[in-house]
Amino acid sequence: MIKYAVMTFMYNGWLNSDKGSHEELIDILAESGADGIEAFCNQFTGNDELVRLYQKRMNDTGLTMPVMDLIANLAAPVGPQRDEAYEIMRRGIDLCESFHAEIVHLAGCRLVLETPPETGRKLIAEGLMDFVDDVEKRGMTLAFEDFDPSPDLICSSEDCLDIIRQTKNRVKFVFDTGNFEASGEHAEDNFAKFVEHTCHFHFKDFQANDSPKGYCGAQFGKGMIKNREIARMIKESGYSGWVALESYLQGENGPRETVPAELNALKSLFV
Repeated sequence: MIKYAVMTFMYNGWLNSDKGSHEELIDILAESGADGIEAFCNQFTGNDELVRLYQKRMNDTGLTMPVMDLIANLAAPVGPQRDEAYEIMRRGIDLCESFHAEIVHLAGCRLVLETPPETGRKLIAEGLMDFVDDVEKRGMTLAFEDFDPSPDLICSSEDCLDIIRQTKNRVKFVFDTGNFEASGEHAEDNFAKFVEHTCHFHFKDFQANDSPKGYCGAQFGKGMIKNREIARMIKESGYSGWVALESYLQGENGPRETVPAELNALKSLFV
C-alpha cells in the first residue's frame, strides 16, 4: 500500500510570518488527505515545546512522522565541522526515535574547501556506517538521497551507487524524482538501478527556464519531470511504503493554497 507524506521545510517562511502557524500547517495536511509529515529534524533540536506541540497535534489528527530529514554535513573532513556534524546526527537520531520515525534521512552534505568529490563520498560513507548500527537497533532505517545542491558529490546515479557500495548496502536510498536533473540525468532512466536499494520516494516537479541550472520548481503535475512514468514503475515493482510530496509555493497562502491540489495530483498517479 502506498502512503502519502508531505514535506514541510518549504513552508518555513510562511510559518515564521503572521500568516501561518505549526498548528495550522498540521491541520491543513490532515484536511488535505496526507497520511504523514516529513519535517526537518533540525528545527526541533533544543525545542521541546515544539516537539510536544507536534506530537499532540499529530495524535489529534491521526498523522504520523514516518521520515525526518536530518541536515548534517558528513562530507566534512576530520575536525570541528565533522565533530559538529556527528553531534547533529546523534541529536537528530534521538529526535527521530521520539517521533517513531521509520526512516532517518540524511541530507545537506557538501564539499568543504578543496576536498575532492571522491574523498567527500568516502567521508559520507564512513559517517553513515558510524551511525547505522545505532539506527537499526532503534528499529529505524538510515538513508540518503540524490541531493541536487551538491551535483558533483552526491547526485548522479554513479556517485549515489558509490556510497551504497561503500556502505555495503546497509544504508538505503531516498529516490528523488527531480534531483537527478542537476547532474544531467533523468529519474526514469535511473529507476532500475536503485529500486532494490530504495526505501522512500520524493516527488517534485520542475519547469525549464533560462537560469544557470536550466530549470526551476513548478506546480506539481504541470512540469517536465516524468512523475507518472516513475509512479508506474513504482507500482510495477511492487513497492509498498511512503512517497512524499515536495511542493514549490504557489501564491501567498502557503500550504493551504498549494498542498490540497498537489497532493491530489500525486495520489492520482497511483490510482
